[in-house]
Amino acid sequence: MKKSIAYIIIMVVLISCTHESLKVDVSEVTVPEMTINRLEQDVFNMDTLHPDVAVQQLKKKYGNFFNSYLAGVLNNGGMHDSSKANKLKLFISDRDMREAYSDCQKAYSDINDLKEEFTQSFKYYRHYFPAKPLPKVITMMSGFNYSIVTLDSTIAIGLEMYLGSTNKFYPMLGLPHYKTNFMTRESILPDAMRGWMMNEFPYMMDKGDFLSEIIYMGKIMYLTDALTPDLADTLKTQYTQKQTAYCTKNEFNMWSYFIAQKLLYTTDHAEIMKFTSDGPFTSAFSKEAPPRVGYWIGRQIIKQYLKNNPDITIEQMMKEKDGQKILTKAKYKPGK
Repeated sequence: MKKSIAYIIIMVVLISCTHESLKVDVSEVTVPEMTINRLEQDVFNMDTLHPDVAVQQLKKKYGNFFNSYLAGVLNNGGMHDSSKANKLKLFISDRDMREAYSDCQKAYSDINDLKEEFTQSFKYYRHYFPAKPLPKVITMMSGFNYSIVTLDSTIAIGLEMYLGSTNKFYPMLGLPHYKTNFMTRESILPDAMRGWMMNEFPYMMDKGDFLSEIIYMGKIMYLTDALTPDLADTLKTQYTQKQTAYCTKNEFNMWSYFIAQKLLYTTDHAEIMKFTSDGPFTSAFSKEAPPRVGYWIGRQIIKQYLKNNPDITIEQMMKEKDGQKILTKAKYKPGK
């Protein structure tokens, strides 16, 4: 089982003409009735006596995503791999996988709450982007490889990555507490929205410097807020309340540090990663500073950008590739 978690993150939204609130009224917005297909159940209950037939049935039900699932998620080879059925049999016969599957079925025997949450987020998305299509949503088991996968117009949720912080598999995999603290049911929706928006709105800034990186991710975080306005901010940032308080208290100091160290326009990947990579803390500041503080600052810039430019639409902001232009129009100057 792999020890890495690929998780995948999000993009931008406008609130209303005045950007005063993200809690817009979407009661009149219509979306198709929510269905979440259970790929993990279909896989673990496949006919192992006739695996080739079972694989073709799964392919028919899940379309192109199933091929991506075999080739990219489970790394078992694609639909042209003659041994794909046998590899899938090995996956579902693995003792650890079967135990993890059992845990998933106990924890997620009822997913009506997820259906309701996704329905609401889809309404917000359709409110902001009425012409864009909505994805399918499925659950799966990824072999502890991925939490959220967004491929082939599908959002796939790796349920074994959301079994709660105390699940016995996580220490066996060597996963740190700062990760497992958010490997809970409550994190599924914000993780899924980030992943989906990253897929819908890939990196499009015109430069690869630190400023462009944090503004892009600031857009992603802001759009996460817009699609999940009722969720606690800690779930969307994956910060504790104490870490959030640190950022609020030290916003001026962090920004001043970026300026003083001439970091905004650096393209040095190692320097950028100090303030954008995951981890228990940002060592350049202190052990109290959460990871990814650059992205947190990026979201603050986007908030100011929208607040100070109420005539800018979502489409205009999404198309804006100039990070410096966004910063200038944001008039971002955090107070001491």
